Amino acid sequence: MSEENKIVEALKKLGATVGNWYEVSERPGRPPFGKEVEYKIGDIMWGKVHLRLDGDLYVHIISKIPFNWKDRVKDLKIKGSIEDAAGGLMWIKTTPEDMYSDLEFIRSYLEKIKNESPKK
Repeated sequence: MSEENKIVEALKKLGATVGNWYEVSERPGRPPFGKEVEYKIGDIMWGKVHLRLDGDLYVHIISKIPFNWKDRVKDLKIKGSIEDAAGGLMWIKTTPEDMYSDLEFIRSYLEKIKNESPKK
């Protein structure tokens, strides 16, 4: 099974709706250096998965709950690494094997925050 299919299966197992893969390059006219696919997990988070041609895997996570990731990265017990976090946006670097558990942890973490936040 291709890496792309493994990634899509993991996203669907998390309950995500998943778009189609498309190639990305640094600038128009340049050869692609990776592929991306967009995903959405309920009313909790959305973003894209970026798979580089060299095999590196990055996941862009956008929280639908207003808070700053930067203040909470110490709480995230994921197997991958946090590459960047600011506002409601975060990039993690992970592997196809660890992506499911990393995103499952983040999804559960966000659901907990959502359930704790006061209702307006």
